[in-house]
Amino acid sequence: MRKKLILSALLLSSALLAACSDSESSAGTDAGTYPEKPIQLVVPWSAGGDTDAIYRIVGDELSKELGQKIVIQNVAGASGVVGAQQAKTAKADGYTLLAVHDSVAMSQMTGQSDFGYSDFEPVALMTSSYDFIATSPENPWNSMEDLIEDAKNNPGSITYAASIGSTSQLEPVLMESVADVKLNIVGYDGTAERMKAVVANDVSLGSVSAIAGKDYIADNRMKLLGYNGEERSNVLPDVPTLKEQGLDMATGTNRGIVAPKGTPESIIKKLNDALETVANNEEFIERIEGLGTEVNFKSSTDYLEFIDQSEEEMRALLEKSNLLSE
Repeated sequence: MRKKLILSALLLSSALLAACSDSESSAGTDAGTYPEKPIQLVVPWSAGGDTDAIYRIVGDELSKELGQKIVIQNVAGASGVVGAQQAKTAKADGYTLLAVHDSVAMSQMTGQSDFGYSDFEPVALMTSSYDFIATSPENPWNSMEDLIEDAKNNPGSITYAASIGSTSQLEPVLMESVADVKLNIVGYDGTAERMKAVVANDVSLGSVSAIAGKDYIADNRMKLLGYNGEERSNVLPDVPTLKEQGLDMATGTNRGIVAPKGTPESIIKKLNDALETVANNEEFIERIEGLGTEVNFKSSTDYLEFIDQSEEEMRALLEKSNLLSE
């Protein structure tokens, strides 16, 4: 009898220890103690581009809010697909996050990847950026009207640098649709590569942000034909919008943060709240606007709605342009 009691006590003790162990394991992913170590933010593009510059600022400010270092890891390749795949398969514990923009949806819809926004947990939308249409000063066009006239007279002869499956491809596709012209879209993997090609006049056109093109513009190695925002840029207000020049279009790059699927809701909320504080910080706003970008914070819930609406509009455009993957 005594042996049975001892055995029962041992079994009960083991069960309690296991329960405590499980409880401690769960607590390790609870927002109450999170984060207890540095957080890795995967930026799936090369260092030095627009997206990298923006997320380094986001990372700096988020680090101050959370009290842990945000480590930027650049994982370039396939217009963002390689890095996104790495983050997608990471442990869903809040210590790996992914920097994203609209190319996540674009890559999936055009068949460049087999996953999209729905394979992640949205944390928050942070910024929206609008590009300029750039060309080499060696080319004869001085406005979008000049360019479109030439494109109509010479279908398919004007080349446009883009990262295939990314938002930089969406811009010329939209231009083709709105202006009823045919461009020759040439693939480059990353902003830096596209800009070099435009400056060297290896391609006729490319989309460029104020920050990515500032040195080229200052040295007169790049000419800007129009701005793709709803209103003129505060950074370069002399450049007219595409709408002002007869093209009814405006499309931007919307950058946010997502987490691997299954990341606990409590951690998502803690990150969301911290990023909202960051987005309302005057120093952050000033740094972001200095890059020619707008702070456009949306919470996890609102970001999901924004994604759904954006994907619907993108799908319609790609279908019309015969770029939608079956």
